[in-house]
Amino acid sequence: MFKLTTTLMALAVGFSAYGETFSIDTGHAEIGFSVKHLMVSNTKGQFNTFKGTLDYDMATKTLKSAQGTIETGSIDTNNEKRDEHLKNEDFFNVEKYPKMTFKSTSVKKTGENEFEVHGKLNVLGVDRDVVLPVSITGPVDDPWGNKRIGVSCNTVLNRRDLGITHSASAVIGDEVKINIEVEATYK
Repeated sequence: MFKLTTTLMALAVGFSAYGETFSIDTGHAEIGFSVKHLMVSNTKGQFNTFKGTLDYDMATKTLKSAQGTIETGSIDTNNEKRDEHLKNEDFFNVEKYPKMTFKSTSVKKTGENEFEVHGKLNVLGVDRDVVLPVSITGPVDDPWGNKRIGVSCNTVLNRRDLGITHSASAVIGDEVKINIEVEATYK
């Protein structure tokens, strides 16, 4: 009996270490960016096609892991000519690299509902280490029977560190402000 109880307890601890898997609700999500143009204004854009999941422990309100995929061909800056240039080999080379991916390697809780998510961001086929500051609100019960959390991430990445080196810094800034606002659901 002791052996059975110990095994069941170990399984329970193992499952709770991962939390519940929440999926991004793309109808209530945005992955946006802005970058300086000619050092005088910000050009903004977003990616329209993406998916992802987060393992979040609702009991302890702790993020355990996060992963996601962005289709690079879905870039949208509200300017068709610029979007086509961003899709070619000067920037995202979407024919060769149709996706960007992120997979967390560790998560550090930095405050109430605040986390540092360390992970690998794959851009142009190369994994790069990044740290993303993430805040989570919720969970709440939505009208459709799901648990729902809100996830926010605001950070700055250097495009040259990501392998996007086309154009002088005076034309296109090196710092890219990233703004991620998503809702994620658990059924």
